[in-house]
Amino acid sequence: MTKRFADTLRAWMPLHENGVSRAAHFVGAYLFIFSLAAPLALLRVSVGGTEVSAAHVLMAAVTLQAIRLEWTAGLLMALPLVPTLWLAEAASRLPGTTVALIAISVMVFRFALVVGAHVLFEKKTHGLSLGGPLLFFIEPVYLLTLALFALGLKRELRARVLAGDPAAAPLAT
Repeated sequence: MTKRFADTLRAWMPLHENGVSRAAHFVGAYLFIFSLAAPLALLRVSVGGTEVSAAHVLMAAVTLQAIRLEWTAGLLMALPLVPTLWLAEAASRLPGTTVALIAISVMVFRFALVVGAHVLFEKKTHGLSLGGPLLFFIEPVYLLTLALFALGLKRELRARVLAGDPAAAPLAT
């Protein structure tokens, strides 16, 4: 866990206080990943007799980044990536234009869901100020970290987040 993760979580928390908005962000992250993974799953190579797609590489990269930020929440975040990958791989078996339409439709729905949740339930929005598109991949790490806090876990990290550091820049990792 990096100091920057605590700083970003501190900045992120007040913008995501509503439970419905948090749930929309959680689901939205996996929808975002799916919408990229489905077309990436079309790119396949055989490695030692096993077929590997670019979607596998995406999932591995997302998992490693999530674990790098906060290992417990990162591992928990990786669990829903398994069915997300499975669905992306299944979608990739459809004709290419169908895969593209599915990916675009899911992405449009994802943005409507997350932006709508911010506007309706948070009455505020932050745009991409907390990390840009990278945040779309790893937002469940933040949400799961808050769940761990609620369970009384990660007390040291929680203390760092709540204590704050005026010298720290609250930017994404």
